[in-house]
Amino acid sequence: MKKEIKKLPEPIVFKSERDMPHCPVSMASMEWNETGSWRYMRPRYVERSPACQNSCPTGNDIEAWIRLLALGRLNEAWEAATLENPFPAIMGRVCFHPCMTGCNRRELGGTVNIGALERALGDAMGAKLPPAAPFLKPSGKKIAVVGSGPAGLACAYHAARMGHRVTVFERAQKAGGMLRYGIPAYRLPHDVLDREMERLAAMGIELHTGKPVANASHMQTLRQDYTAVFLATGAHRAKTAGFESEKSPGVMAGLELLRQTAAGKPPQIGKSVLVIGGDDTAVDTARTARRLGCEVTLIYRRTRAEMPAFESEVRAAEQEGIKIEYLMAPSRAVIKGGRAIGLECVRTKLGAPDESGRRRPEPVKDSEVAFESDTILTAVGEEIDTSIIPSSLAIERGAIKTGVGGRTEWHNVFAGGDFTIGPRTVVDALAAGKRSAIAIDCMIREEDAAAALESASICGNGPVLMSRYIEKVAGIERRVATTSNTCIQDRVTVFGEINTAYFTSSEPECAQLREVSERLGKDSFIEVTLPLSDAARDRELRRCFHCGRCTECDNCYIYCPDIAIAKKVGGFEFDMNFCKGCGVCSKECPRSAIEMIPEPTEF
Repeated sequence: MKKEIKKLPEPIVFKSERDMPHCPVSMASMEWNETGSWRYMRPRYVERSPACQNSCPTGNDIEAWIRLLALGRLNEAWEAATLENPFPAIMGRVCFHPCMTGCNRRELGGTVNIGALERALGDAMGAKLPPAAPFLKPSGKKIAVVGSGPAGLACAYHAARMGHRVTVFERAQKAGGMLRYGIPAYRLPHDVLDREMERLAAMGIELHTGKPVANASHMQTLRQDYTAVFLATGAHRAKTAGFESEKSPGVMAGLELLRQTAAGKPPQIGKSVLVIGGDDTAVDTARTARRLGCEVTLIYRRTRAEMPAFESEVRAAEQEGIKIEYLMAPSRAVIKGGRAIGLECVRTKLGAPDESGRRRPEPVKDSEVAFESDTILTAVGEEIDTSIIPSSLAIERGAIKTGVGGRTEWHNVFAGGDFTIGPRTVVDALAAGKRSAIAIDCMIREEDAAAALESASICGNGPVLMSRYIEKVAGIERRVATTSNTCIQDRVTVFGEINTAYFTSSEPECAQLREVSERLGKDSFIEVTLPLSDAARDRELRRCFHCGRCTECDNCYIYCPDIAIAKKVGGFEFDMNFCKGCGVCSKECPRSAIEMIPEPTEF
């Protein structure tokens, strides 16, 4: 018997209004239906912090620049992004994006790919980036920044925008610090970094490269010659791996390999390389050695689950042919003719958790394994160079001790980034530089830095926002306007407040990687991650919930049964003479930008 195929209904097409069915339409106004005094709840527009912004250490107003970029207002999107985070093109490439962890969209299809969009914004500005305009008039105060890594550059950028004269001292021949000498060019191309340095110079920031602050005496001179000094020399000393004969020829710090390669003078390391470690520096070292033509084995003493390196970087390393030996620890270098020619290791098993919360690796008896190699590269962490720190400044847990805003025991000396205690990521370094810039400005103004940082932060203890600080000290409105009568609330929008009826589940657009053959080809340091296509970028921009912000979607205007909402330039207004307090507008707002509050009463 032939199976009957059920035919789908044909779509209804109206060729003119004559084809449409009859429907009730009111031709009268609602002016006769004033509310009177019985309403007990009333709506109001609110603006809250999106969860992504609260999850970003720099407080980057991601929702604002995504909205502006989606509208094609590129220059305004750039200004909104660089208000809090100076380097979109850089951070779109190297940040691990905690904002994506906080993104409410993760509950409906997957988080917005903020990293790829941030890179798209930075790259869309082109090779000639506009210098950021200052917020305040020139103060005449001089600030010295020691180190041009992310913390130093962020402090310099924000201090310059607050009207101060900034000079950056960098020991290397080019500015960028670990951005240039610690992150390989296949992740962060040097031309991207160079154009950011040109933008800082165009802002009036003096970048003195090849000018190290050599010792504590030099530091004393700086604090006398400048109103304030910000120390951000980073952690450039490789820690020892702790195996026998580690100081022998043939053993090199992975950081040194990265540094020399970035300077255009890669060392001769042979054809077979062992890399010891499991963090991002270890993976960067292994992938750099692979690009120099080596066969690479990475040795890590725990399992993949405990490995601190980014998962995406580990996957890319494996794709490129890097072998990873888990649960393996080095014990001694094998020496022949005064040079290391291999490494003896011991297998490990995981025991009780250590102070980091990860299970401690313990050696397995009689499990020795030997590896041959031309070079052994160690990458088990970095530490700071304390030679420039005067003895009167305290060192705590291997870093300089600081207080509010990175202030040291010397009243006009501040420190941040890897030079201090705290997370050692690029985005955390940018946040530290911004906090210290505000603290330095407070010192100059003779104001309480602790109070200023608290009032400028989200919910009093979250990321510090330059927009709030500038509004306070200069009365300059830096917020992207929404509605004309919006109540600004210091509260973070959560997923449960999003009306998901107006959104569909969709997966994020993922950036593609170059083929392995191209990565390891003639131009082996070509950028690995490709940009999103224009179509993919636009699709991803549309996925944003715009949590807690009015986007003028017109839902409140359309659904109000009493026509109590009026469209204005830049938003809407409620007419309380006609609003009944039914709450339809609040219920149908897709992104929690309207709330119902008790009606004010007078007795």
